[in-house]
Amino acid sequence: MTTAKRILPGLLLICAACGDKPPAKPAIPPAASPSPMPAISRPVSSADVVKASVANIEVVAGKTVEAQVQISISPGYHVNANPATFPYLIATTVEAGEGKNLSAGKPIYPAAAMKTFSFEKQRPLAVYEGVAGVKLPVQAEVNAAKGEHTVPLKVRVQACDDAACYAPATLEIPLRVTVK
Repeated sequence: MTTAKRILPGLLLICAACGDKPPAKPAIPPAASPSPMPAISRPVSSADVVKASVANIEVVAGKTVEAQVQISISPGYHVNANPATFPYLIATTVEAGEGKNLSAGKPIYPAAAMKTFSFEKQRPLAVYEGVAGVKLPVQAEVNAAKGEHTVPLKVRVQACDDAACYAPATLEIPLRVTVK
């Protein structure tokens, strides 16, 4: 058998495969294809629905004053109180960093509201809703330099709605202290 006779059947198969074919039908008809949908805007972190602020304070060297840390929670959400109802819940906390010759005492948390939610029907949970004020004692040492100082504050929260809790967040805010 000549080489041409051996190659010819293979060439015929290749040519047949390359011939004109009708276009393949799409697997999903165009009418059944999903149309683009806008993304649903919903919180993914507690920082999306909780804000913290603190007013500037003045203190005389050697004295103590209370700063008011305000935690604002969007309607329809709550944060766990301090102390939290169960050990596995993340309680709201306020922590003060270091300031030069300034020290913060133990935060005084507000009374909690006791609420029942769809995800915990057995026992009401201690929560804050709306606006919660945390008192933070701040003392200026006797040798504190007069003038303005900044004490960094960290407010840790975990926001929840009636069905789910969101990723916790640490909100950082500056407390401006004027020593007189």
